Amino acid sequence: MRKLIIGLALAAGCRSGGAVAGSPGSSGGSNMTGAASPQAAIEQFMGAVKAQDLQALGAIWGTKNGPARDQMANDQLQERELIMLCYLKHDSFTVLGDAPTTDGNRTFAVEVKSGTITHTGQFAVTRAGTGRYYVLAVNNIQEFQDVCGKH
Repeated sequence: MRKLIIGLALAAGCRSGGAVAGSPGSSGGSNMTGAASPQAAIEQFMGAVKAQDLQALGAIWGTKNGPARDQMANDQLQERELIMLCYLKHDSFTVLGDAPTTDGNRTFAVEVKSGTITHTGQFAVTRAGTGRYYVLAVNNIQEFQDVCGKH
C-alpha cells in the first residue's frame, strides 16, 4: 500500500493547484467550503475527482467539524486524497438515490463509470455545524481499486 501511495504522489506531481472560478468544486473565488445541499456535495466531490483537483477535494470532503483539510496533517490529507482521485477516477457518474441514516447523515448510491468498468459507491454525506454539507466517506471504496490501474 505504501508503494501505491508513493506512486500516486509522484504521478500527481503538480496537480494540487487551486480550483479555477467556475470549475467543478470551486466556490467562485470565495473561501467557503462544503456545499449547500447533500446532492451538491456529491456533485462537487465527483467534479473535484474528475478534475483531479486536490484543493477542491479538500474543500468538499470532511466531517461534522468542517473540511478534512482543516482537520488533519497536510501529508496525511494528500495521501488520502490521492487514493480517492485514483480509485474514483471516472468518465461519468449518476446519483441513483439517497436515504437518511440513523446517525443523521445521508447515504447516496452513486454509479461511477470509468471506461468499461462500472461500480456503485455508497457515499456518506454529513452536515457540519455551519450548515454546509461534506462527503464524509465512500463506504465501499475498496471495490473501486481496479480503476486505479486502468488509467
